[in-house]
Amino acid sequence: MLESTPSTRTITDANSSTHAWKVALLMAAASIGYFVVQLDVSIVNLSLPAMQAYYRADVSMLQWIVNAYTLAFSVFLLSSGVLGDRYGSKHFLIVGYALFFAGSLACGCAPTITFMLGARFVQGIGAAIIVPNSLAVINWSFASRNALRLTLLSVWMAFGGAALTCGPIIGGIITSFASWRYIFLINLPVCLAGIVLTSRFVDAPPKSAARANDWAGQILLLIASTGLLILIINYAALSAFAVCSLGVTTVAGLVWFMRTEKRVRHPAIPLSLFADRGLQRALALGVVVNFLYFGIVFFTSLYFRDALRMSALQAGLAFIPVTLPLIVSNIASGKLSRRGGPERSILTGLGLLIPGTLLLALPAMRHAYWPMLPAFTLISLGVGLITPMITATALQTIGPERGGMISAVVNFSRQIAGAFGVAVFGLFIAHGSTSASWSDFGVALIASAGALLLCACAFLRRTRP
Repeated sequence: MLESTPSTRTITDANSSTHAWKVALLMAAASIGYFVVQLDVSIVNLSLPAMQAYYRADVSMLQWIVNAYTLAFSVFLLSSGVLGDRYGSKHFLIVGYALFFAGSLACGCAPTITFMLGARFVQGIGAAIIVPNSLAVINWSFASRNALRLTLLSVWMAFGGAALTCGPIIGGIITSFASWRYIFLINLPVCLAGIVLTSRFVDAPPKSAARANDWAGQILLLIASTGLLILIINYAALSAFAVCSLGVTTVAGLVWFMRTEKRVRHPAIPLSLFADRGLQRALALGVVVNFLYFGIVFFTSLYFRDALRMSALQAGLAFIPVTLPLIVSNIASGKLSRRGGPERSILTGLGLLIPGTLLLALPAMRHAYWPMLPAFTLISLGVGLITPMITATALQTIGPERGGMISAVVNFSRQIAGAFGVAVFGLFIAHGSTSASWSDFGVALIASAGALLLCACAFLRRTRP
């Protein structure tokens, strides 16, 4: 029998060490993209008052600074995975980094609010390209090592959770000690690092014969979504003619979109999918949860500054209980789902989220930050248990053979719901006194809790034998 000599062991250890470094660098190339995309979801909110003062903007324009990014991210997410399959996910990931770099630089230098909105839209397109293609890089690179692939996907998701947690803190520090422009400019070295790491350490997967892209459907969806958002956000400033025109545009865009999706061979969103009850439950839950969470974060970020008179740094630190439990409950959701399926994690999350939402709706909460803490903790834990399982539930009912399409549809619906959450909850800050705004906020929270209760009933029926 051959014995391993010290030199043989040294070579083996060296090869193993080299492989570990390659895996780490590849993961860095993919994961920092998801980190920077999620960072820009959460870092902007606490700098909005500073931007408002600089641009002399009203609350509706602040809502558009958030939603221009979210709108582009959600709609173009439907096509970016298809384009990555066609032209190569490695090359398209580099394109995503480059677009995000350009959009961030433009945001950091934006001289006017109009320029800022255009730059945020470019950022959103870059984000939509980065997310599915960074996932595709990991899936392809470790396709033959399923256990390692699942572990690395968990690492990738953890980067997103860390970004959501760090965003308010970083935003608060930057706004307190430097210009708000640096919340965008800090993306530049991250994007450059992503481009270099992807170029050097990610192998190019083979191009596939991807299905044709449904550009018409996506443009119609963008028109309809934008029209409805303008109606909600800018309703008070619009004339009767503008309201009617936007209403007609929104309805016509939706009708034309549905007709287009029925006729094209490869629709962006196949309407036949929505006949599945399991997918209906998953989409409804995802829409309500993102609408509620994005709305709460937007409203409270302005409420902390305007009503509770917190500094940017204090508001950033105040968001730790809102975001940190997300990481804990994301990890716990995997363990719960392994024992009782995705429904167990979802129902546990709803059991925390609904009471937390109702607790935050109490009028007594509006006077100080500390009474809000238990509600924030319950809400964050509930959201963290639910969100990872929404896609899992959808895939469980439709099947893994259509995993890319289902993932795109679920993420589109969640992101666009988040945009509408910002639009609706932002109305409460824009009008009325502090007590009136919290009263309206409470009504919206109670209505959202009712919708979550309906979702819980639907999942309870699903779990019965």
